[in-house]
Amino acid sequence: MKHLIVTADDFGRSPEINAAIERAHRAGFVTQASLMVHEPAAAEAAEIARRNPALAVGLHLTLCAGRAAEVSALTDESGNFPASPARAGLRYAFSPALAEPLRREIAAQFARFRALGFAPSYWDGHTHLHLHPSILRRTLPIALDHGFRTVRLVREPGPCAPVPWIFQALSRAALPLLGKSGVQFADRVFGLRETGRMTTMAIARLLAQLPDGTSELYFHPGAEPAEPAEPDYAALTPLLARHGITLTHWPRPAAR
Repeated sequence: MKHLIVTADDFGRSPEINAAIERAHRAGFVTQASLMVHEPAAAEAAEIARRNPALAVGLHLTLCAGRAAEVSALTDESGNFPASPARAGLRYAFSPALAEPLRREIAAQFARFRALGFAPSYWDGHTHLHLHPSILRRTLPIALDHGFRTVRLVREPGPCAPVPWIFQALSRAALPLLGKSGVQFADRVFGLRETGRMTTMAIARLLAQLPDGTSELYFHPGAEPAEPAEPDYAALTPLLARHGITLTHWPRPAAR
């Protein structure tokens, strides 16, 4: 059996991204969206989710290239995280003074997700920084306390390349900690190699080669610059049945 979760990242970042995610969901392709809770259009995203109850929503934990819950040692004077994930990751790894502000920020984002009216679901991270060992170690108890039991591991099949290898290694290192906590994750995740280039043709190729098991495909509706038009969902949807693929999303309670 082939089960595919289709995730739209960066929900709440802008009205344009929100609109693109809603179109992709209503077209029958996107099954869940990962919410950046402190971005300017987060409240609008919550409203979109309310009028589309079949759209599952998870937390897109944001600790770089985005806005924080409050100004702190993690941010500049305007409350913005460093734009570079590499710079942010190095600071979180080698600055002990950031440990407590980091814990507070993570807790604030989970609390804000719940305050926007969402039940516990899954979490992932902007630029996949949620897999950083210092971040995952602090996030896991907070996530579990809020009832989250699913996370994204970035394990994408394909030839060896530096960036996929890094995330494979981080995902592999996370397995013992997640296994002890009973946290679920997909068998594999697609989207890293085609980030910013998720065209109709790229998605069609992936669907044709999708292996058995539970896979996740993530992309960024409304922020993919590779082609002038959005992926042709009307052309892609029939391919699901042709290749024996069932769309799904991470479990969540029906009440919101």
